[in-house]
Amino acid sequence: MRDQVHIRNAEAAQLARSLARQTGKTLSEVVLEALRQYRPAARSGGPERIERWRRLLRQDRKGLTQPETSIEALYDEATGLPR
Repeated sequence: MRDQVHIRNAEAAQLARSLARQTGKTLSEVVLEALRQYRPAARSGGPERIERWRRLLRQDRKGLTQPETSIEALYDEATGLPR
Protein backbone atom coordinates (compact mmCIF):
# COMPACT_ATOMS: atom_id res chain seq x y z
CA MET A 1 0.00 0.00 0.00
CA ARG A 2 2.06 2.91 -1.29
CA ASP A 3 -0.44 5.75 -1.43
CA GLN A 4 -1.93 6.80 1.88
CA VAL A 5 -3.76 9.96 2.76
CA HIS A 6 -3.89 11.29 6.30
CA ILE A 7 -6.73 13.60 7.26
CA ARG A 8 -5.14 16.18 9.52
CA ASN A 9 -8.14 18.44 9.91
CA ALA A 10 -10.18 17.36 12.96
CA GLU A 11 -13.52 18.43 11.53
CA ALA A 12 -12.90 16.72 8.17
CA ALA A 13 -11.81 13.51 9.91
CA GLN A 14 -14.85 13.54 12.19
CA LEU A 15 -17.22 14.14 9.27
CA ALA A 16 -15.64 11.34 7.24
CA ARG A 17 -15.81 8.89 10.16
CA SER A 18 -19.41 9.84 10.89
CA LEU A 19 -20.42 9.39 7.26
CA ALA A 20 -18.63 6.04 7.10
CA ARG A 21 -20.55 4.82 10.17
CA GLN A 22 -23.88 6.07 8.80
CA THR A 23 -23.42 4.48 5.38
CA GLY A 24 -21.60 1.31 6.42
CA LYS A 25 -18.77 2.17 4.04
CA THR A 26 -15.09 2.32 4.81
CA LEU A 27 -13.40 5.62 5.39
CA SER A 28 -11.56 5.19 2.08
CA GLU A 29 -14.82 4.59 0.22
CA VAL A 30 -16.41 7.68 1.73
CA VAL A 31 -13.45 9.88 0.82
CA LEU A 32 -13.19 8.41 -2.68
CA GLU A 33 -16.90 8.94 -3.36
CA ALA A 34 -16.72 12.53 -2.09
CA LEU A 35 -13.71 13.25 -4.29
CA ARG A 36 -15.43 11.77 -7.34
CA GLN A 37 -18.47 13.98 -6.75
CA TYR A 38 -16.48 17.13 -6.03
CA ARG A 39 -16.63 19.86 -8.65
CA PRO A 40 -14.91 23.14 -7.94
CA ALA A 41 -17.04 26.23 -8.25
CA ALA A 42 -16.72 27.89 -11.62
CA ARG A 43 -14.50 30.90 -11.51
CA SER A 44 -16.41 34.09 -11.94
CA GLY A 45 -15.12 35.79 -14.96
CA GLY A 46 -15.45 35.65 -18.63
CA PRO A 47 -16.45 38.62 -20.77
CA GLU A 48 -18.40 40.30 -17.95
CA ARG A 49 -15.36 40.39 -15.70
CA ILE A 50 -13.15 41.76 -18.45
CA GLU A 51 -15.66 44.49 -19.26
CA ARG A 52 -15.93 45.42 -15.58
CA TRP A 53 -12.14 45.82 -15.35
CA ARG A 54 -12.13 47.95 -18.50
CA ARG A 55 -14.88 50.18 -17.09
CA LEU A 56 -12.95 50.59 -13.82
CA LEU A 57 -9.78 51.49 -15.74
CA ARG A 58 -11.66 54.09 -17.80
CA GLN A 59 -13.03 55.65 -14.61
CA ASP A 60 -9.56 55.67 -13.08
CA ARG A 61 -8.06 57.34 -16.15
CA LYS A 62 -10.62 60.14 -15.93
CA GLY A 63 -9.09 61.11 -12.60
CA LEU A 64 -5.66 61.34 -14.25
CA THR A 65 -6.78 63.97 -16.76
CA GLN A 66 -7.17 66.61 -14.05
CA PRO A 67 -4.25 69.04 -13.91
CA GLU A 68 -1.63 68.24 -11.33
CA THR A 69 -0.95 70.59 -8.46
CA SER A 70 2.64 71.74 -8.50
CA ILE A 71 4.72 71.12 -5.40
CA GLU A 72 5.36 74.86 -5.12
CA ALA A 73 1.63 75.53 -4.73
CA LEU A 74 1.66 73.56 -1.49
CA TYR A 75 4.08 75.97 0.22
CA ASP A 76 3.72 79.59 1.28
CA GLU A 77 6.08 81.78 -0.76
CA ALA A 78 6.86 84.14 2.11
CA THR A 79 7.66 81.57 4.79
CA GLY A 80 8.51 78.48 2.76
CA LEU A 81 6.28 76.46 5.09
CA PRO A 82 3.44 74.18 4.02
CA ARG A 83 0.12 75.95 3.68
